[in-house]
Formats: sequence, C-alpha cells, structure tokens
Amino acid sequence: MNMIEILKPGPFSHIQDSGRRGYEYLGLSRSGPLDFRLFAVAQTLAGNSWDEAAIEMTYQGLDFISDTPIVFSVAGVQDVRIGSHLYQLESGERLVAQPGERISLGTLRGQRAYLAIRGGFDISPVLGSHCTDFTAGIGGWHGRSLRAGDKIPIKHCVDASISSRVSWSQDLWTDHSPLQVVVGPNADEFPASSLHALFQGTYMITPASNIMGIRLQGPPVKPRVESSTKQSKGTIPGAIQVPPDAQPIILLNQRGTVGGYPVVATLPSPELWRLAQWPTAKTLSFVAISPAQAQALSKKAFQDLMTWHQYVTDHA
Repeated sequence: MNMIEILKPGPFSHIQDSGRRGYEYLGLSRSGPLDFRLFAVAQTLAGNSWDEAAIEMTYQGLDFISDTPIVFSVAGVQDVRIGSHLYQLESGERLVAQPGERISLGTLRGQRAYLAIRGGFDISPVLGSHCTDFTAGIGGWHGRSLRAGDKIPIKHCVDASISSRVSWSQDLWTDHSPLQVVVGPNADEFPASSLHALFQGTYMITPASNIMGIRLQGPPVKPRVESSTKQSKGTIPGAIQVPPDAQPIILLNQRGTVGGYPVVATLPSPELWRLAQWPTAKTLSFVAISPAQAQALSKKAFQDLMTWHQYVTDHA
C-alpha cells in the first residue's frame, strides 16, 4: 500500500473533500473546504475530480514524505522545498516528488492553502464523504487534525510525471474591499441604528473564532428586545448571526445546523471563500447587495472556475 507520512503537520491541517451533503437533518454539518475555489484549483492541477479529498492547511504549511513517486499540487503556498530544491510558486502549481524526498510546504499566501495528490487518498468515506467533521469526530483521518507520524494511504498513481508545467496565478490575497452581503432574513428584527452600525463600522476577527464560525469585535448590532428569544431554525454557511452580546458571528461550514440567534445578513459563497483568507490582524467591513447581485456574483465565480478547470484538463 502506498502512503505519505506526515513529518510536521502544521498548526491545523486536516482532510476535506467537497462536503458531506444530505445529513444536516441529523445534525451533521456539510464540512468541506473553507476556500472552495482554492481547493478546486489544487484538485484540478493534480488531475483529480473535485470530489477527491485534499489536505486543508491553516496559517502554515506541513512537511511530509511519500514511499512512491507522486504528482501533487499546492494552492495558496508561496514556496515548496522538495529534497534540496526550493521552488518559488505561483498561487497554485503542480509538482512531482520521488520516494523518500522530504517535501516542505512553506509560507502560506493567506490563511489557508490546499495540498492535493494525484489519485487522492485511499481512505474510507463516512456517510459518503471523506471530509473531517470535528464536532462529530468522523471522516478525514480518524476524525481529527493531522499529527506527526500519521501514515495516510494514497491511491496508486499510474503516471508520476509532469508533461507540462501548469499553474494558476490569480491573486486572492490583496482584495480587502468590504465583504458583500445580502441583508436578511431577520433584518426586520433590527432597528435602523443597528443596521447602520453594521454597514458603517469596521470589525476585527477575534481569537475566539474557530472552524465553526468567525467571531467579530466591533460596533454592536443590537436586535429589538422582543426578538431576543427565537425558535431555533436551520442555518447555512455565511449567515451572520447576532448573539446576546450583539457582536456578529459569521457561520462557517462546520457550524451548528440549527440556531436561534437572529441572522442579520448572509455572505454569498465567493465572499465566504474570500473571508477564509482574510488576515486576522486586518479590519473588515460589509456592504449590502441585492439577492440578484449575489446570484450573479456566485454564478460568475463558478463559471470562471469551471472555464479554467476545462482549460487545464484540455491542456494537461
């Protein structure tokens, strides 16, 4: 059985695929990559489908070795060392390594990056998915983040070579314009002064943030008193909940599937991907767009990604 061994796991590296769907009614979140665009780039460069599993790295890269020749890709990493060779990379690139060569993934361009290996990981799916659900403790590699010494099976790669150098050079890490959101569905439960505070103020990402949600600190967004207690309803990634302390929380893929806090606005998927790369030391703000604008934004992002995917597939 072919495998990779994790030598240095980085602060929070774990396995994700495109998501575990169809079980939210049981309380299991979708999970999946926080920056789906960069995840798809890594899988495309590796020659994989977007349903394969990849490793999501947070804040810092990892080191590993393989016992077999591998073609792999990284997206969101500035530099990679393979043995004694150091490569300065575009935003995403495809590389090859020989058995026993130490592969060191260095500084990340943003907050998250992705490692995909051609063929994917040879691990058993749980409820139809390889993604790690940390709340339930299932999926991925034993339902947890990676540790030094983990030996993860990989599928056999027939062609461990690179016929042509293919990269992806789009810069996602310099756009810190206001995050675009759709107002609602509970915006009517907030007075005009609170909505003004949300859209005119700036916020910091707090250390209390985690894989379930981004907690913000800034101007309070207070709902009316009568709306302080609500019946729990289903939640979605990108929803901006407001808890009793009036400090917004942006829900991520591993959020609780139900919640009772009012939702003042929601981020479309491409803006949620942008948030996944947001520097923790940089303030953020919001701007309101219409549902039609949000749909157009999402449609264009997916179409652009699919067009690039097809180009790489045709020219690999």
